[in-house]
Amino acid sequence: MHYLSHETVDSKNGIIINVAATAGNVHDSQPYIKRLDYIEETIGLKIQTACADSGYDTNLIHQQLSERNIDFYTPKRPGSKRGTAEFQRKDFQYDEEQVEFIYPGGKELPLNRLNRTTNTVTKEYRCPKAVCKDCPLRSRCIGEKGAEKRIQVNIFEETVQKNHKKDGTETHTRVLLLRQIWSEGCFAAQKARPNFFFGIFSYLLLEFYHKNSFFLLFIQLG
Repeated sequence: MHYLSHETVDSKNGIIINVAATAGNVHDSQPYIKRLDYIEETIGLKIQTACADSGYDTNLIHQQLSERNIDFYTPKRPGSKRGTAEFQRKDFQYDEEQVEFIYPGGKELPLNRLNRTTNTVTKEYRCPKAVCKDCPLRSRCIGEKGAEKRIQVNIFEETVQKNHKKDGTETHTRVLLLRQIWSEGCFAAQKARPNFFFGIFSYLLLEFYHKNSFFLLFIQLG
């Protein structure tokens, strides 16, 4: 088993204001909101702007920071094409009144279901297989091996798009530069002096063990 150290760094002076340890199988983004809330509640710092790498660029984090009136910046998302089909989502027209997408051939993709995951909820719009099977534009829409057309829409998509509209702006560039200087700089220093920071991390792990009796028992039995 390995562990991860999650650190929050002040952008003005490069001070590490919070450190938390988790099991190594915990994704970077999972403790993020709790750490920010902890900082505000215990230290009393009012966070106005937050910046993180692409691992934290999740729909749920965008939404939760928006609800807290915190400006959020992450690296620019690549505009890569999804799949091999010619028709992309931008080619489908959304009908708000009927709550469905209309594809270039005129067929409807009605709302089919909600998909829930740990980090978000998406609306799935689907065209029936029977309709796709006989569609003359099938190969351009889902390819020769595709069975049916589906479109996934995140319920927090509007918030995410609003934040990413700031990509490439002067503020976006400056905030990412500050993160590179302070956060990446801290990581580099810790890698260069592992023994010094190992002592700090060991202390955090002890706290983690004491709060999780299972892990403490595991160590005692081992």
